[in-house]
Amino acid sequence: MKKISFLANASVASILVATLFASPVFACTPVGSIVKEVQDQTTGSTTETASTAATALSVNTGDTLVYTITIANSGAVTSNGENNMENVTLTDNLPSGVQLESNPTQTTITENLGTVAAGASVTKTYAVKVTGTTNGGLITNTACYTGQSTNNDDNQQGCDSAIVKVAVPTPTPTPTPTPTPTPTPITPTTMPDTGNTAFSTSLLVVTVAIFGYALNVLRLKYRTNR
Repeated sequence: MKKISFLANASVASILVATLFASPVFACTPVGSIVKEVQDQTTGSTTETASTAATALSVNTGDTLVYTITIANSGAVTSNGENNMENVTLTDNLPSGVQLESNPTQTTITENLGTVAAGASVTKTYAVKVTGTTNGGLITNTACYTGQSTNNDDNQQGCDSAIVKVAVPTPTPTPTPTPTPTPTPITPTTMPDTGNTAFSTSLLVVTVAIFGYALNVLRLKYRTNR
């Protein structure tokens, strides 16, 4: 009986071991991803992924841009949440050429997003001002995330970039106003004294002489006729 019992126990143990090795072991497998997009709020452009220099969004110095970052977990949804992505952290180091509008002195954005459940996503947006002044210069803004699986056996991480191309408008020169000509003042010309007083006196003397001569002629005629 002891021998039979031993053999029976050995057989049960063998079956259990075989079952353990034959059964699949399911790991917690979240599937994380990140997508970064950009929109020029000043010009009202569409939201673009703009992930390459060829697809870079054209912007102007001084424009306000809105970056949109979406972190998703496309892992299979389970009842026990084993495919959730936990301790998710978003990090964005702002490059030279853009400035965070809410805090111009802040150059690094870090946000703890907590758990992103399987089949869910989290979206963050923030606005920056374009400060780059190089015409045709490219500004690449990269955001990254990290996350963990429920039992920390399938950690997740990734990065994505949005690129803009700066266009510096050529200033329109201000036309120089045509000056209004200033009229030249007319200076009255003073006629030189040419001796008018002497001339007038001489004319008076001549006139008196002629008048006296005429009187004498008339007197002589009168005497003769008498």
